[in-house]
Amino acid sequence: MRALLRGVLLVVPLLAAACGPIVEPVVLVPCPSGTCWDLSEGTWLVVNDAPSPAWLEAREIHAWRVPTVPGRRYLVLTRVFSGSADTYVSPSPIIDPWTHTMVDVRSETGLAFTATTGAAFIAVADRGRDARTVYSVRVASYDERLDPLPGTTTLAVNGAPAPRGLASGEIARFVFDAWRGADYTIRIRVDRGAVETFASLVPSVDDDLYDLAGADGTIPFRATETGRYYVAVIDRGGAAGSELTIQVTSP
Repeated sequence: MRALLRGVLLVVPLLAAACGPIVEPVVLVPCPSGTCWDLSEGTWLVVNDAPSPAWLEAREIHAWRVPTVPGRRYLVLTRVFSGSADTYVSPSPIIDPWTHTMVDVRSETGLAFTATTGAAFIAVADRGRDARTVYSVRVASYDERLDPLPGTTTLAVNGAPAPRGLASGEIARFVFDAWRGADYTIRIRVDRGAVETFASLVPSVDDDLYDLAGADGTIPFRATETGRYYVAVIDRGGAAGSELTIQVTSP
């Protein structure tokens, strides 16, 4: 993969990381700071997909890219589980990290942007600590309506409660159809263990991307638009997992 651009041709091969594309030093064109990154060969992400896990060794940089539609809004979310990293987003594959303005420092808040081209380019850069950085990255958009993620269960409104068992840390995903202006209630009954429940208009809903949540397992809401609504139930029961039933009702 190409990356570090100075003003003279320089190729330094690096070992590929097991989980992500590394931005390698190569050469290209002069940059204002004297060093630029080429993200054009980054790994493709799918909009509204589940997070893609990866890790960075000290001072490594990973390149990612995602297809976009001009005029649509997108959100880039990098969740850091250990270590520290910054996230850079650009409509151009060549960026100067020293002057680039779209940066999520320490990857704590995410980056929202309106697409102007057919792709966006993402760099996740370790902050130079000795230990590796473990993270995940994803791109979400409320302007795109994609199919449910694999394994998503369809629920019928006012249908019988659906039973589900969860292994430790497992996420169960559900989807149902709603009508704008109608009232709905998502009901979770936990028979064993503990869970958290989240809901959203995007299929990749979970605990870092959601519109609705209910601490007691009950989420009442009025649909803001007609279409699919997605639910994620996440096990918090520890090693033993959880057992539950889920139901969606509407008066």
